[in-house]
Order: sequence, then C-alpha cells, then structure tokens
Amino acid sequence: MNAITKLEGKTCKYIGIAFSEHEALGKYNDQTSSPLFSVLPRELRDLIWALATAPYEDPNAKFEKTAYYYRPGHTARLRTEVALLLTCRRVWLEANALPMLQAEQSFYYFRGAPDGRDPEWMARLTKHNSQNLGELHLLIQMGTMEKLADPTWSLRDYFLKNRPVRGDLQPRVFRLTIRHTDWWSWENDAPLRLQDNWVKALLDAPELRSTPILKLDLETLDYKADQLAVIVDRIKMIESESRPSHYVGNSPTMTRFELVDKQDTSTWEGPTNIDDRVRHAYDGKATLTYHVVTLTWNLRFTELPHASVPGLRRASVSLSPDKDPFAVDKDWGRAEGELRFWYAAILPRRREPRMTEWTEGMKQHHFMLRFWTQVRWVSRRQAELGEAVRRRQFEELCGAAREREWAARWEAEKSLLKFIGHRVP
Repeated sequence: MNAITKLEGKTCKYIGIAFSEHEALGKYNDQTSSPLFSVLPRELRDLIWALATAPYEDPNAKFEKTAYYYRPGHTARLRTEVALLLTCRRVWLEANALPMLQAEQSFYYFRGAPDGRDPEWMARLTKHNSQNLGELHLLIQMGTMEKLADPTWSLRDYFLKNRPVRGDLQPRVFRLTIRHTDWWSWENDAPLRLQDNWVKALLDAPELRSTPILKLDLETLDYKADQLAVIVDRIKMIESESRPSHYVGNSPTMTRFELVDKQDTSTWEGPTNIDDRVRHAYDGKATLTYHVVTLTWNLRFTELPHASVPGLRRASVSLSPDKDPFAVDKDWGRAEGELRFWYAAILPRRREPRMTEWTEGMKQHHFMLRFWTQVRWVSRRQAELGEAVRRRQFEELCGAAREREWAARWEAEKSLLKFIGHRVP
C-alpha cells in the first residue's frame, strides 16, 4: 500500500491530479525562455506531442506470423513512449491525455495476443484515463458476439465486470473485428453466416452513446468475398434507433448512428498453416489472401445533423431505487428479507392438524422461541449498523481535518495533487 492509498483511506477522499493548465494556474513554469513555448503556437506543439506519444509496433516484440492474432496493425506488441511527459510540468499539462487518446486497447475473445487487455485492467483505469479512452478494439468469435442479442447481456459485460458507474465506458472510437478464424466452422471452410440481431443490438447499445465513431471489420478469404458482400448489404439495411442521450441547452435530444456511405475494403496475405497446423481446406495454396470490409457509423443528433456529439453532457437517467443499477445495497434490506423467510418457514407449521394439547403447546413454544431469536438477531444487526454509521461519521470528521491539512500543504508546495471526491469505504 503506497502513501497515496493510505491517505485516501484516512481522509475518505480520492486523490487526483490537476490535469489542465487552468486548474494548475500558478503551479508551473511558463517556460517563456524556451522557443518551443514562446515562438511555436499551441497547435504545432500539439502535433509534436502527438507524434512523440503515438503508439507503434515494437520491433523487439514481434508476433508469430502463424498466430491467430497476427494481422495488419497487430504484428507486434503496441508500445507508447511517455518519456516526454517527464520533462516538465508545462509539457505534462499539455500532453498528458494524448497517450490514452491515441492508444488502441484490444480485447480478445478468444485466442488473444500477449498485449490484450482484460476487464481487470479496465477496472483499474482512473477517471481521467477513462474519460480519455481512445480506441477500444474488440476482436471476438462469432458465437461469443451473438450473446449481445440476449436481453440479459450488454456490451459493457465484455469489458467490465464491476458495478456500473456512469462514464466508465466512453471510448472515442469503438471497433469490432470478426476475423476469418472467428466465423462459424471456419476450420471446415463452411459458408459464411451472420445473425442480424446482434448487429442491431450493437448499434442500439446505450454504452456507445458517448462514442462518436463505430467501426465493424468483417474479414474472410478472397474466394468468399461474394458471400461477404451479401452479408454486408444486409447489415447496411439495419438502422440505429434514436434515443435521448445528451443535453442540448437544458433539454435532452435524440441521437442515432448513421452509416457512412463509403465502405473501406482492404486485403492482406498470411500463411496457410494457421496456429502452425496444416488445414486440408487450404491444400494447394502457398498463401491465404484475406479480404476485409470495414463499415463505419458516426453518432449524430437526429434533429441537429451538423452538430458535434463529443463534449456534451450525458443525460441523467431517472430510475426508481429498486431498479437503479447504481444504487447501493442496504444491509437492513437483507435482514428484513431473512426475517420474512423465517415467517414463511415457521407460520405454515401452525396450520398442521391438532394432535394433543401438549404437542400444540410445544409447537407454539418453538415458534415463539425461533421468532424472538430472529427478532433479537435483527435488533442486534440494526445496532451494529448504527454503530458502524457512527464510527464512519467519526472517521469522516477526522478525515476532514487531515484533508484540510494536506490541501494547505499541497497549496504551499504548489503541488498538482488535489482531493477529487468522496471515497466509498
């Protein structure tokens, strides 16, 4: 446990960093003696920062060409250099968001690359990194993707397993790729088949209503291009529903995904021994030529077609407490449920046929004994909860004093650290 985590535990507050020049005003050197800041305009500096922090394929971490995950853009581990951010505070304040904004975070279901992400990695992202999530890339088998058509499944379930938090999944670009080895029965060279309902669910996913661009890659072999063309034409006919998701002024407005007219088509070549295994379906072929079709949708306002979606406020969803996925469970509710269970388990016994007066008296005695035992348990549990609440209030009072002490210290030291919100114990 580091010092920051310990201090968060004592103050009951999260600790963050001032990420903008406006927040950190007076806490950094303007670097006016450097022509990089005094001569070059901010637009050119942003281009320099972007080039210096752009992701690239590490030449020292190449993937095997026969691996399932080997394809253009994924021939080696993706790497991002962040040494630039350590030069000075002025550079850090201007460029700290760029590594996440430009990075591609790839999730594999299944047969993933060594640099693939997982829900545990996603859950560890800070609020700042979640807000600057660039491209979220999902490479997934057809059977697993079809789960999205199930009403009990959501797009969020592929990336996060913890309790939903507003804003924890809002990438700038969401890309979904169905590779040649992700189609049904690809090993037997079976004809291509794709269900439309999961594509419809993807276009209507509420998790993507803060994502400006949605891309769908469909990859197959060149001699199946005609089969893929039929599927692509069918997907183009699927329309996104209009849903209220953003505020324009003080009123919620409708958004929907609109298909870009021009589709992108590309090809690439790979070996026939996928996963170092000989496939009889490829006998006589020296290489495999892959055919890839990419469909792109842009998020648009239904009534304001030329408006830009990014940067606007999300519409808040009003739900009753029993249906709100963000509501916190109450211990008292669980205790009350257990008490109802005892009532249901014991009361029916009183309706059994009367045998003898003594037997009936014993039954009533056992019933009252169990009933009052449960009542005492509920009372004790309620007292424990009350004690926990009082202890928590005391800790918050002590934490508030520590918070003021450390805030004054950081202000005197011109530190970029700050307390950013209440921490749930």
